[in-house]
Parts: sequence; structure tokens; C-alpha cells
Amino acid sequence: MILPSVDRFLQRAGARISRRLVALVDLAVRRAVWMLVTIALATLLALLYAVGHFSVDTDTSHALSRDLPFQKREIAYQKAFPQDKNTIVVVLQGDNRNRTDAAVDRLSTWLRARPQSFHDVYVPGGGSFFQRNGLLYLSPQKLQDFANRITDAQPLIARLSADPSLNGLSGLLSMAIGQRLTNGVHLPGLTGIFSAMDQALTAQMQGKPYEVPWNELMGGDLAQMGPAQRFIVIQPALNYQSLEPAAAAIRTLRTGLSALNLNAAHGVNVGVTGGAVLDAEQLKTVSQGAAVSMALTLSLEIILLIIALRSLRLVSGVLIGLIAGMILTTAWALFFIGPFNLISVAFAILFIGLGVDFGIQFCLRYREEVFNGAPHQQAMQRVTHGLGGALGLAAVSAAFSFYAFVPTSYAGIVDLGLISGTSMLIALFMTLTFLPAFLTLWPMVSTSTKATYYPHMRHIPTLVRHPIHRYAYYILGAVTLLTLASVPLALRTSFDFNPLHMIDSHAEGVRVFEKLLADPQTAPYRIDVLTPNIAAAQALATRAEQLPTVAQALTVSSYIPKHQAEKLAIVQNLQILVPPFSLLMPSSLQPPTSDTSTNLADLVTKLRDLAQKEGESTADGRGAATLAGHLEQFLAKDGADRKAIEDLQTRVMGTLPGELKRLGMALSAAPVTLQTLPKSLRDRYVAASGQARVEIVPKINLSKNREMVTFVQSVLKVEPNAVGTPVMLVQGGEAVLGAFQEATFIALISISLLLLLALRSYRDVLLIMIPLLLAALFTVAAMRLFGLSFNLGNIIVLPLLIGLGVAFAIYIVVRWRNGVDVAHLLGTSTPMAVFFSGLTTLSAFGSMAVSRDPGMASLGEALSLALAIVLLCILIVLPALLLLFTQSPREEGIAQDEGS
Repeated sequence: MILPSVDRFLQRAGARISRRLVALVDLAVRRAVWMLVTIALATLLALLYAVGHFSVDTDTSHALSRDLPFQKREIAYQKAFPQDKNTIVVVLQGDNRNRTDAAVDRLSTWLRARPQSFHDVYVPGGGSFFQRNGLLYLSPQKLQDFANRITDAQPLIARLSADPSLNGLSGLLSMAIGQRLTNGVHLPGLTGIFSAMDQALTAQMQGKPYEVPWNELMGGDLAQMGPAQRFIVIQPALNYQSLEPAAAAIRTLRTGLSALNLNAAHGVNVGVTGGAVLDAEQLKTVSQGAAVSMALTLSLEIILLIIALRSLRLVSGVLIGLIAGMILTTAWALFFIGPFNLISVAFAILFIGLGVDFGIQFCLRYREEVFNGAPHQQAMQRVTHGLGGALGLAAVSAAFSFYAFVPTSYAGIVDLGLISGTSMLIALFMTLTFLPAFLTLWPMVSTSTKATYYPHMRHIPTLVRHPIHRYAYYILGAVTLLTLASVPLALRTSFDFNPLHMIDSHAEGVRVFEKLLADPQTAPYRIDVLTPNIAAAQALATRAEQLPTVAQALTVSSYIPKHQAEKLAIVQNLQILVPPFSLLMPSSLQPPTSDTSTNLADLVTKLRDLAQKEGESTADGRGAATLAGHLEQFLAKDGADRKAIEDLQTRVMGTLPGELKRLGMALSAAPVTLQTLPKSLRDRYVAASGQARVEIVPKINLSKNREMVTFVQSVLKVEPNAVGTPVMLVQGGEAVLGAFQEATFIALISISLLLLLALRSYRDVLLIMIPLLLAALFTVAAMRLFGLSFNLGNIIVLPLLIGLGVAFAIYIVVRWRNGVDVAHLLGTSTPMAVFFSGLTTLSAFGSMAVSRDPGMASLGEALSLALAIVLLCILIVLPALLLLFTQSPREEGIAQDEGS
């Protein structure tokens, strides 16, 4: 026990609180009409205010305190380079490079025409600069190989650039075959041209898409010098007052993709991902999951309330009070705190699950008193005397478990703590005012109670058929063994800090993101460092590239090609052989001339001659024979059809003008300096203030948390000021984990002190806290056993477990302190109220477990598991512990209670 003087003071304070609770309930009984009218008016005003001011702040960057060191670094970086935040990334890959590039050009042009929806559109490696200077980024050896291929194809390039049409091609082939037959001169790449033209003919006759890949046939093959995939990085307009800030921009983007026919059916595979898309997909599933969970929760709550209370008036009173309390809490939160965030909106489900507990405790105790013959007003007084203190202590303890979030650095959870903690006090107030007033106007009588009384206790085997006090020592021995087995499991528990794992894996944004993440060259997870200037950036990049986890470190200087003099010399030699201006002239295909069919017929004759001379022994002979046969079929069927001739020219020659232009641009390369780099590129690596960015690319696959931690830690050793998504995830995860460890510790200490002050007994505090600590240990071990990891969504479970468990334990311990021994206690309404309170709360959490959103589902699974374990510890372990402090437990109490 505590000091006598302090004990007397606390006893007097407890007596005053008890009298005031009795006075409050008595007021509600005596002035029932006025109490209900007052509460109804307050609820109506709160509803009007909530509807008019309801909003949700969906900016996920506000989830953690901005005072954290890595947050400060991230804010400084975002200030210098704001274009990298909340982007949409469109990934395009066509059947060939021409189609891919055309798709990128069309979509980027369409997006730039809509600045109200898309603030910035950036195409990595796109634009005229890279078309002109792309060859300079090759190694000298690769550039020389390219030059050799272009030299071999020079005759073909020269003739086609002079007449890039089907007529010109047929004339070129007829001439080449003629020279082959008469002089034995071989035109390089003739077999490839035969094959490609034959494929175009076959595709047209079969109605299938195909375009001749002139980039390959001309020998340069520029398509192989760039990535197969192209990207468009978009900074969308965001509306943080909407639950899905990027939804409007994403809808506009998808409208554009549809209008431009950018899809697999038209030869272009498109994927949409990026931070804004991932957030939108998570917000969408969260909102849908929350709506389903809310409806399921209310349905299960009503069913369980009917089973538990067996009275329409009791069920109605609890539900109406619950709804009114939620409205009052919502209005309070909007007025005193402001907009909800993505975490604090979860208070609604928590309030339904936890707030109903007080109503169940009150109603079952009231029913018990009425059943024992007390008139309504006396029953209310007995309920308040016997239960009021326990209710108040349980509510304050639950509130403390939520308020424990407030001092932490997890800003997103601070609001949830404030709102949910206050909601417990509002729920208590509604239980002590609204319920007594409601039941006064619609009271129960003992006769109706006896007629409808359902003997719940006889259907709980562990409490009645096998009384706990008969097996207390066996129970405590089993719990001891279970505790020893749980410790090693609990020590191996893990924390998943990656929010990607909390989004539906079937969502397009996640699938595309994970595919990019698997390839370090396209990995979206990169580390950035803000340095004072370009020289400092280059020095840091050199150090970073020595790390085994780093593939490369990019700065603006990385885009200055090396060995430019040597490469420009090679290009200049090519310019003499293939003048660039001669390739830049053709703009588009001209309609076929009237003699195109005649020239194609001449080509058939030449092909027959070549096939006859070469025979089947050579590739040219076989290719010529096949092409001649298909071309003859085409001319016989569609030779007089101008539209068919135009379609064939498009298939055969459609990509040629663009490829000639691309080659002409590539042969126009000029020296590259920092000043000649595109502004859009410089702005991504050099800020207006002169600060320079270093972009560090991982060498390892960051889809696994362990690899991400390794990558981040290795870079931070070289540069402690590094930022970027991997740093935010790793250090943010550490901050969140630390915040909840801190919240759990605060909740334990504050609730223990509260219980000590209220109960004035170290023994009773230990009796309450020991089952909770065991439940916490068993929960962590069970999650490990079932393969459930803690994550950013469900780590709230431990502080909540303490608040829930304390409330349940208080009801039993307080009634035991009032002189009801364990044998009698297990036959009263108290454990049954705890049981049904737990079930109703479990229904709320279980409804989240079936959500489509993985984050909400993981929270529901963890909370359901924790609550089930808490109930077992409270209803089995706690009574067994109570027996250690009971001198002579009386089993006959059960029979007496059943017979009464």
C-alpha cells in the first residue's frame, strides 16, 4: 500500500468523484427529457459543423515530424529540386524504337498542352539534344563499329534519301539485282530488305500490323543505342483537400492515352506508376476498405448487441449514444485540431469498437440490478456506485493509451491519439448521461427482464462448467511455460517499413513499380545528395561509386561525354561520306506515283531472274523467290487498287523518313559542354542557387528491405546528408518504430501511475498489468508464429492493446475489490460484459481484416489477434491470479448465482 496520508487523500478524492458521478447520473434520471433535448441539440449542431468543415489532409509528407534530421534534409532538397516530388511516371515500350519514340513524342506534346493538369513534363533522354549528340555517349569502339556499318550501307542510304518511296525502293532493288546479275556487284543488306518487304506484304494480305524496321536495315541501328523503354516524368496538379489529390490528373492522363491510342492493341505497352499514382491507389483502396469495414462493423455490432443485451431498448440506447458520440467527436476534432489526416480518420472504427464497451458494461450491470428486484432509479444508483468508478477509470486509462502518441515524433499518429483519447471521454460522458436519460424514458421492469433473461453464463464452459478456480495453478503453470516459449519468438519479430507492401499488389502502379525496381538501371529508389556546387557534387560522386552497393553516381557533369575529340573525329569522317543535310530533307511519304505498280512488276521479273541464278543454295536466292511469289500475288489481287498500294508503301517505307532524319541528326553532333546541355536536364541537377545534386543509383535490387537498409547505410557512411526515398523509408521506419516504442512505454507508465493513484494498491496494479504484459508478449510471438510482421499500419497495436486490456481488467479487479470473490465474480454480469465488449470490439477490428487494402487488413489482423489474446488473459489468467490473493474461494457461489 502507499503512504497512509496519501492513501487518505486519494480515498477522499475517489469518494468525491464517485459522488459526482452518482449526481451526474441522478441528474440524467431526474431531468431525462431536458438531458436528451440538450444532447440532441448539441449533436445536431455538431453534425452541421462537421458536414460544413469536414476535410482530410492527404499529404503523406506530413506523417512524420518535420523536426527530424532526415526530414529537414529532405525539405531542403525538395526546396532546391521540387520537380521530383509526387510525380507520375509513364513507361512506354513499342514494338520497335520508332513506335516507342513516336508514342513518347505524341504523349509528351499532349501533356504539355494541358498545364492546368500537369505542371511539368520531362522526358529523360528525349528532345533534339540527345537526337543530335547521342553518338557522343557511346564508347569510341562502339562508335567506330557504328561508323563502319553506316559506311557499308552508304549506297543504300544515298539512294533512299533521294527517293524515300515504294517506287524509289523498287527501282533501287531492280538496279541492285541487275548489277548483281551482270557484274556480280553485291549490295550490302539485300537479304534483309527482301525479308522485311516480304513480311510487310504477308502482313498486309493477312490484315496484321507490321512496319519495316529501317533503323536495322540501314546498318546504323540507332534503336540499339538507347533503352528499350522510354519514360515520361510528370509533375501533376495536386488537390490536397481531396481524398485522392492526384485523381483528376491521373484521369486526364488516362483520357489522353485512350485518345492517342497508346495501348497494346496499337503496338505500344504503357504502364503508369510513380509516387502520386501509388498514393492514389492506396488512398482508393483505403477509402473503399474503410467504407466496407464501417458497414460490416456496424452490422456485426448490432448483431452482437442484440445477443448480449436481449433488449430492443438497451440496444437502441447503446447505438444511438454511439452515433451521437461519434458526431460530437468529429466536430470536436475539426474545431480544435483541423482537417483529419490519413491515419486519424481511423478513429471512427476505433470509436465504434471501443466506445460500445462502456454502453455494454452499463446496460448489463443495469439489467442485473433490475433482475435482482431494484426499481429503476435505485438500479441506476447501484450501477453508478458499483460501476461508475470502474467506467471512469477504464475510460481515462484508454484515453491515456491514446494520448501516449502525442509526445512522439510520428506526427500522423499524434492527431489520432488526441482524437481517439478524447473520444473515450466523450463516450464515457454519453454513457453516464444519455443512457440513464434514455432508459428513464423507456425503463425496464424486473418481470420483463426475467421473462427475457438469457442465461449466457451457462454457455461459457471455461467460466462455469470448468470453473477457473479449480484449475488456477494448472493455468498459471501453463502460462509460465507459454511465456518461456514466447520470448524467443518475440525477439525474432520484424518490422516492415516499406509502404509499398501496404498497397494492393495487383494495382497497376505497384506492378509497374516493382518491375522497374527489379532492374537497378530503372530502379525508382535512388538516393540524392544536395551539395554546394558542381565540383563538390563530382567529388562526392567519385567517392560514392567506390561503394559495392552503388552502380553509378550521376551529376550534371555525367552528361558531358568523355573522349569527345576522338568521337567527333569519327563523326566528321562520316559527315563527308553521308552528308547530314541530305538526310534531313524528306519530311513525309509522298503518295505513290501512277507507275508504282509497273515498277513493282519489273521488280518481280528481276527477283525471278535472281532466284533462278542463285537457286535455293543462297539466302538471296531463297529470299528473292519468296518475295517474288508474294509480290506477284499482291499485284494480281490489288495492283490496280491505289489504296492498297498506299497501305503497302506505308508498311514498307513508313519508318524511313523518320529514321533518315534521326540518322541525319545523329551525324550533326557538336561538342557538348555544361552550357549546351538542355535546360530541363541542367535544372534537375543544378538548382538556381548553384547547389548541385548527386543521384546515386543502386547496384542491388531494393525490393527487399534488407538490401535497402544495406544500400542506405553504406551511402550514409560516405555522405550523412543523403536524402531520397530509400533514406526516408529506412530512417522514417526507424523513427516510427521508435515513436511506438516510446508510446508503449508512456502508456505503461502513465496508466500504471493512474491505477496506483486510483486503486491505492501496488498489488491490484500488478494484478491488472501482469495479464496485459503477458498479452503483449503473446501477441508479438503469435504474429511471428503466423508470419505477420509489424508495419506502418499495424504497429499501433501494442499501445492500443494496453488501453483495451486495462479497461477490461479494471472491471473485474474493481468488482473483486468490492468483496465479490472469484467464484461469485465469474457468475456475475461483469465477465460477461467484458466478453461481449471484447467480441464487439473484435468485430470492428475483424471487419478491417477483410479489407482490400493490405495496410488496413494487416491492422485488422494484428488488432484481432491482440484482442483475442487480451480476452483470454483477462478472462482466464486474471481470475487465476486473483485466486492467489483470495483466502478461501467458494465454489458454491456459482450454484447460488445460477439459482438466483
